[in-house]
Amino acid sequence: MPGFLDRRRATRLMQEHGLDALILAQPESITYATGAFPGVATYWRRAGAAFVLVPADEPAPLAAIVGDLQARTFSTQSGIADVRSHRIWVETGTYPVPDPTRPVRGPRPAQYDLSNSVDLLRDLLGERGLLNARIGLELGFIPAADYPAFGALPVTWQDCTRLVERLRAIKAPLEVEHLRNAAEYARAGLTHLAQSIAVGMDAAGMTEIWRAGAFAEAERRNDPRPQSGWAYIAVAGDGFAPGGPARDGDLVKIDVGCVVCGYSSDGGRTAALGNPHSDAVRIYDALHRAFDTGFAMLEPGSLLADIYRATATRMWDLGFETYGRGHFGHGVGSSIWSEEWPFISAKSDAVLEPGMVLAFETPWYIDGLGGFIIEDQVLITDTGCDVMAPLSRDLLRIS
Repeated sequence: MPGFLDRRRATRLMQEHGLDALILAQPESITYATGAFPGVATYWRRAGAAFVLVPADEPAPLAAIVGDLQARTFSTQSGIADVRSHRIWVETGTYPVPDPTRPVRGPRPAQYDLSNSVDLLRDLLGERGLLNARIGLELGFIPAADYPAFGALPVTWQDCTRLVERLRAIKAPLEVEHLRNAAEYARAGLTHLAQSIAVGMDAAGMTEIWRAGAFAEAERRNDPRPQSGWAYIAVAGDGFAPGGPARDGDLVKIDVGCVVCGYSSDGGRTAALGNPHSDAVRIYDALHRAFDTGFAMLEPGSLLADIYRATATRMWDLGFETYGRGHFGHGVGSSIWSEEWPFISAKSDAVLEPGMVLAFETPWYIDGLGGFIIEDQVLITDTGCDVMAPLSRDLLRIS
């Protein structure tokens, strides 16, 4: 079946949580599981536009509920035979002869009707013997205003947001390929920018230079153009706001990523024009040392909270006791943003596993001095980690 859902792992996790099935409702989770686009109604990012049923019984087939506009395409793309549809706002028909079996209909909903899709879900669960069962639902996605529709079903709902995040955190080979390509394009753009930065440029101009370099790398490799490229480039100032024009001694924080097939890379470096302030050099050196401390722990079995503690402690031991960055990295994948679970944070209970792809970083934004970042995207392997787009971590000196 298309998609990246590991049914065996999903079954094991459901058994650990005492679940009989999962209902995927977040568009990204549905695409991850099925390899199919769940329909334009999901762009509203409200509950009920689409569902996918994942039974805990591994051999049991998946089932889906999507808008009628794309039900046939979804079935073809996903290979799911049981695809049920609810009406959305888009009117359809047949040509040249109207379908005589098609009933006369009233107005369609302005978007879609949650009650209709939930009714279909009730029918599906009943047919599968899952009414009165314990079923996981992505409550991290379901809006509070929509939840009462689910509460009316004779089901014991349990939040499976973290369970689905755990499934999605282990990347399949094709997902790794997308992320590696995206990281390599972004690195090429960063290298191109570092060779082009000059006094007088602002962040907007630097962003265009970076994007041109990144997209040119894809073209050079005869690869499809990335879907998009994003950049948080800051020139001096508070380290986060774009800023510019650049002056001698300014820091330039370059945090960038490309999106390939929906998968976003994330990496960053810091550049200095001319002669940076001695305090900037001292801070960058500390961030570099802290990065190295945490990076050495990026291997299977490492508790993310331990990596956080070691990285933060290194900064504190170097004299920066007030440094309190909330996380030193995060998962990357196919989401609406470049950051997803797990997070390398003080209270994380996650453990690194082979197949995870994360961005590891030590940033600091200091008003009046500028922004600092060292960030690498890494694949956790059986023995350690693989930096997907290696680049010198030294401060980039722009003469």
